[in-house]
Amino acid sequence: MTEKEKFAALKLALSENIGPMTYKGLIDYFKNPIAAVENLPDFLKNAKRRTIKIAPDSLVHNQLETAEKLGAKILVLDEPNYPKNLRAIEDAPPILFTLGNLALFEKKCLAIVGSRNASLNGLNLTRKISFELTQEDISVVSGMAKGIDRAAHEGALKSDYKTGGTIAVLGTGIDVVYPRENLDIYEEIKEKGLLVSELPFSSKPIPSSFPRRNRIISGLSLGTLVVEASKMSGSLITAKEALSQGREVFAIPGSPLDPRAAGPNQLIKDGAHLVTTAQDILFEIKSNMTLRFSDSQEEPRFDFSIFQNNSAPFVEEARQKILEHLSAEVTLVDELIRETGLRTELVNAILLEMELAGIIERFVGQRVCLVYNNEWTK
Repeated sequence: MTEKEKFAALKLALSENIGPMTYKGLIDYFKNPIAAVENLPDFLKNAKRRTIKIAPDSLVHNQLETAEKLGAKILVLDEPNYPKNLRAIEDAPPILFTLGNLALFEKKCLAIVGSRNASLNGLNLTRKISFELTQEDISVVSGMAKGIDRAAHEGALKSDYKTGGTIAVLGTGIDVVYPRENLDIYEEIKEKGLLVSELPFSSKPIPSSFPRRNRIISGLSLGTLVVEASKMSGSLITAKEALSQGREVFAIPGSPLDPRAAGPNQLIKDGAHLVTTAQDILFEIKSNMTLRFSDSQEEPRFDFSIFQNNSAPFVEEARQKILEHLSAEVTLVDELIRETGLRTELVNAILLEMELAGIIERFVGQRVCLVYNNEWTK
């Protein structure tokens, strides 16, 4: 990727109302980020509800200058040093802000998450398992929260530089320490491990950022271990993300009298691997857990020529046919293609246009639904 292409990719990814799947759709459609940025205004001329605000050049320059000042690296989805495990998930972040040892992305990774209000036994067991995993050259991934997350990082940091390591995925910019009481562990991870975020520099903590952070924790990892968590815990969101990404889930059982054991116990009932030692995880990693990636096979690209004249009668007819088959209920894109009888490339192009216009909402798993109260559906 050239510097000009990377600049355009950052400009697109930092734009308002362009999320991970929309970004990927635009890159597939226009073939490269430069063409996407240049052609997006014309592409959006049918948008009647949602406003797409392309990020100004000044914002991109600011992020690049901050990265250089901090010694950080900004990775774009299509770059070779972007982590392969994470690239494989459907809603992979278009850009990653990183600070620290990028070589940790090349190791096998295991996520460890759990309660902020953890028991002493839970914390000690987490440190032990984390340390033992890193001794086997596995990177431990967590979210740098209080409790189990912090203990996971602490255990990994006890290893020397030749083994393991730890990756902290933040729900803030990588230059923002949250919670503040974890400043000491933040500084140690910055020196010995790797800090990662999809959020721009200086981004403050907001509630909606943390559930989205969880998909990165699980997406980087071959599997996720839940130590202690209530049934309503964010750790179970991470486990759910892991399952949806085709990754393994591990859980440490606990007393049914302890609310912090309710989450792991339920996961085990639902089929998660029961874990009592690091060896239980290592056995699965070495015997069953393999992710296959094919860098040589390109994903199918949209055919731009089909949609170049979006005022053509057949395009408008296709729009109306798709609208007729959409509702507030979630619909699989494959079913939409089958029911409408339209070409896949045309359906994908129109859905992308509708998503940018705020007409549909897209979900992981190639699912979409109609958003009402806009001019297209009147």
